[in-house]
Amino acid sequence: RATAAIGNAFKAPTFLDMYAPAAWGGNPNLHPERAQNREVALHYVANRQHVDVVYFDNRIRDLIAYQFPLTVNINQARINGWELEYAGEFGDTRVKANLTLQNPRDTNTGTLLTRRAREHASIVASHDFGTWNMGAELQHSGARADSDINTFSPVTLSGYQVFNLTAQYRMDKGLTISARIDNLFNHDYMLAHGYNTLGRTLFVGLNYRQ
Repeated sequence: RATAAIGNAFKAPTFLDMYAPAAWGGNPNLHPERAQNREVALHYVANRQHVDVVYFDNRIRDLIAYQFPLTVNINQARINGWELEYAGEFGDTRVKANLTLQNPRDTNTGTLLTRRAREHASIVASHDFGTWNMGAELQHSGARADSDINTFSPVTLSGYQVFNLTAQYRMDKGLTISARIDNLFNHDYMLAHGYNTLGRTLFVGLNYRQ
């Protein structure tokens, strides 16, 4: 199956974008962000296997972005690239993988947009063991540009890989208990310069459905 789409998007600045204290980047002069998004894609489905290949091209006017020390509008920005996705089932095993390769840039200067990596990827696998389901996930992100919060000079945040584990136990027809360990190996990385992300974290939940 082949598809094509085009659409317009609108994003207003948040209250904090505009009125946060100056030290946090508030800028009352921000304009709304407007974009035109285009994509073409090929989709293949057969024998419990699903493949998507998508080319996207997003052109954005007045992109709302953080450039230390303020949140600002970037006059013209463009984010284009490819998305590849696969999902498959093999008996009681399910696998899902995706890869995004993109070029996020200020079209007036050619510089990379801050805090946006050129590539993202993940792979997830899970298997049913009777009433149990066990899974693992590997996430990858490439390096990204940012600004040093002390010197204002450009910096590059390193790429990272994060490994997660999941488990679910179906206690009866409507009741499931689940657990998840994110960042199993306690990897130290940053999505924004000067702001730490969570280390190894355990989540436990109980879900009931009638």
